[in-house]
Amino acid sequence: MSTEPQRASLDRMARALHLSGAAVLEFTDLDAGDPLAAGAPAHYDARVRSLLGCGADAPPVLGTWLAAVHPDDRQRVAAARHEQLLSAGEQTIEYRVLVAGVARWWHERSDVVVTGPGRGSVVAVVRDITDERAEQEVSRRATELLRQTQAAGAVGGWEVDLAENTLYWTEETHRLHEVPPGFVPDLATAIDFYAPEHVPVISAAVERCMQGQPYDLELEIVTHLGNRRHVQAAGLPYYEDGRLTRLYGVFRDISEQRRREDELRAQIDIIARQDSAIRQLSTPIIQVWDNIITLPLLGTLDAARTAHIMERLLAEVGRLRARYAILDLTGVDAIDDVTGDHLLRLVRAVGLLGARGVLCGVQPAVAESLTGIGVELAGVVTYRNLHEALQRCIQALAARPAARTGT
Repeated sequence: MSTEPQRASLDRMARALHLSGAAVLEFTDLDAGDPLAAGAPAHYDARVRSLLGCGADAPPVLGTWLAAVHPDDRQRVAAARHEQLLSAGEQTIEYRVLVAGVARWWHERSDVVVTGPGRGSVVAVVRDITDERAEQEVSRRATELLRQTQAAGAVGGWEVDLAENTLYWTEETHRLHEVPPGFVPDLATAIDFYAPEHVPVISAAVERCMQGQPYDLELEIVTHLGNRRHVQAAGLPYYEDGRLTRLYGVFRDISEQRRREDELRAQIDIIARQDSAIRQLSTPIIQVWDNIITLPLLGTLDAARTAHIMERLLAEVGRLRARYAILDLTGVDAIDDVTGDHLLRLVRAVGLLGARGVLCGVQPAVAESLTGIGVELAGVVTYRNLHEALQRCIQALAARPAARTGT
């Protein structure tokens, strides 16, 4: 049992601790063999009784406290108390107590006054830390959520303390740089991770950020293991009381995104080349005779296709120095007003190159369409079919020398 001076000292300590939100309890002459003996004498200050939800008439025995200890925590508390009585040392433990059916967390720090082998009196300072643990849990969950989110998105974070000239990397930023455990970055080494050709770019961006200008760049780094990665590096200045004190930023691995973009560009290039090849095949320009080319047209002519045909035909007229260009419309089953106008302009454009554009194989439906939309075909030579058109063009070419010599 405690002496009266000890009890008075304990009470004074309890009053001092009360001001800090803590409380004092004492268990007298416990045995390590039964460290939670319900009948062991105990002393509870007023704050402990308040925390336990009991009045001044609560029995001054260990069982009053033990009845409140959460059943799931009693074995753990008993084991800790047993070890404490055997080692006769200080101990810190956290456990739950049930107050009016509601679980509250207590933080207990205790010491033992030895009274015999494996026996002693335990004096403990306890504090309700329920709210603190709730805040810690919220912070833990937020931190874990941020960590998992960063890992899922391959996004790291960093902070530069301008006053201390220190750099902090998040766990994901360390992982993206493939650095060994315990690696401590600084601003210079962080910049050195960038590919040599990008070091001047990021160095200038960081310098501008220190002057208050944010940046957002896509660059490459070379990791500690020598792997190249495409990254998005962004920095943002942070002000406190109008003074720039920190830089914050994100660091995101976009290697996979860039790979997909490169694949997409390659696919688009393949499609473009295939489309060009298809267009070439769909508009075959054939040199059927010296100075005579023909272009058999198939299907429906729209504005885009007609423009492509014009580009190819004029190029071939110039390249082959053709005198006649025969447009064979035998395979064309429909034509609209815009295309009809383009067709007319195509014939006229051939004429500007010193050649003559002629039409053949105009189907009745196409002829009706051209008439209906009012396309002016005056001056455009037409023939019934390719055989007739070719025959007339060859005859015209043969007659040219005779015309020049007067024979």
